[in-house]
Amino acid sequence: MEMKDHPKTKVSSKTTGITPIAILVMALCLAVIVTTVEISKLSSFKFIADHRNAIISIEFAAFVIALVELIGRVIIVSFRRRGIEPVGRNIRTIIRGGVYIVLTVGIISTLLSNPALAISLSTVIAVIIGFATQNLIGNVAAGIILAIVQPVQVGDEVTVSGSTGRVKEIALVYTILEAKGSLYYVPSAVMFSNVVMKKKNPEDTAT
Repeated sequence: MEMKDHPKTKVSSKTTGITPIAILVMALCLAVIVTTVEISKLSSFKFIADHRNAIISIEFAAFVIALVELIGRVIIVSFRRRGIEPVGRNIRTIIRGGVYIVLTVGIISTLLSNPALAISLSTVIAVIIGFATQNLIGNVAAGIILAIVQPVQVGDEVTVSGSTGRVKEIALVYTILEAKGSLYYVPSAVMFSNVVMKKKNPEDTAT
C-alpha cells in the first residue's frame, strides 16, 4: 500500500508547486498589459503610445505561453495518473505547436501593422498542415478518445486486425502489442475503428 501511495503524493506535490507559479506569471502579465494601456494614454510616454500594439502583443504572448504551459502540465499529470503519460505529453506537444504557430503569425502581423497578413498566413499554414498531417490528425483524435474511454489497458491481451499480443504501451498515435518477442505498432485509428477482442482477466471471470 505504501508503494502505491507514494507516487500519488509526489505527483500531487509537484502539481501544486507548478500551478501557483504559472498562475502568478499570468496574473503578472495581465497586470503589465493593463499598466501598458494606461501608461500609453499619458503624453509623457510617447514611445509607449506609438508602439502600444507591439508591446501589448509581446506581453500577451507571454501570458499565452504561461497559460499553455499550465494546461500542458495539468494534462500530463492527469494522464500520468491513468498510467499513460506518453499520451499526455503528445497532446501537450500538439497544443504547443498549434498555439505557438498562431501566436507567432499574430505577433509578426502586429509588428508589421498588417492584420490581413495574419489572416492570410494563418489560413495558408492551416491548410498546408491539414493536408500534410491528415492521417496523423486522425490517429491523434482516435488516440485521445481511446485514452479517455480506455477500452484496453497496459497488460491486457488483445486481438486487433489479426494481430494478437499483450498491450505494452498506449501512446497517442499507436498502441504497442508484444507477442513472442515481437512488437506490433497498431495505429490508434485502427484500434478505434476495428473490432478489438480482449481476453478476460481472471478477476473478471470470477465476478
